[in-house]
Amino acid sequence: MNKLVFDVETQKEFAEVGGYRNIHMLGVSVASAYTYSDDKFQSFEESELEKLEDLMAASDLIIGFNIKHFDYPVLQPYFKKVELVSLPTLDMMAELEKVLGFRIGLDALAKSTLGEQKSSHGLEVLKWFREGKVEEIKKYCVQDVKLTRDLYEYGLKHGSLLFESKNNTGLKTVAASWGANSSGAEIKAVLAQAFKNKEVVEIDYVSTRSEDGEDARKKRNIEVYAIKNDIIEAYCHTRQDMRHFKLHRILEAKVVGLGHQRPTLF
Repeated sequence: MNKLVFDVETQKEFAEVGGYRNIHMLGVSVASAYTYSDDKFQSFEESELEKLEDLMAASDLIIGFNIKHFDYPVLQPYFKKVELVSLPTLDMMAELEKVLGFRIGLDALAKSTLGEQKSSHGLEVLKWFREGKVEEIKKYCVQDVKLTRDLYEYGLKHGSLLFESKNNTGLKTVAASWGANSSGAEIKAVLAQAFKNKEVVEIDYVSTRSEDGEDARKKRNIEVYAIKNDIIEAYCHTRQDMRHFKLHRILEAKVVGLGHQRPTLF
């Protein structure tokens, strides 16, 4: 698959254009991209954005962080051939927000998951633009693209990302939807069929944290007792007890045999 990861830096801040409703007026100082097809990072100044448009148009998947609500509307005024919202897109911030119900920043995820962090911040980058330090902006933007790519690949491999809990209770995990082998609808269909046929299902599951010497991502054999929206009530053969599993944390589900733990009243 021809995938592209990108990030955009702007010329202005929201206060200079009258707020978010005028996001299209922020202007692009630098856009950087990583293309999987040639394992290459590239940066584009405002006058070079047509080249980025061609790269994005030729991509099978556009990957970024908060790109639907920020990068796309900033870039769109420069693009004449491509309607960005029509491109196949993975916005990692949007996907994680669906699971958590709140937003987590790129820097926070990178620190917890990769042990790395952003080299600067947005206001400093705006200052560089005013000072004509374009090469500094390019370095910063490429680093953001690299962090985004590495988080994407970590999610693919592990099925989750790490973040620091709000109440300082340590690291927690969040399921990465792009690391799943099946869609949520497909997984729910397997679980529903297994419930109907009283079958045992092996699930690939991401819990909120590592525990008892196990990784957060683990395999469990379960017998489904009930499916209530996003909650799967099931007997867990590993724990030999009833457990609740959240559907959005299940990356894969497959039937492995007939069950025997579920009482006949279910």
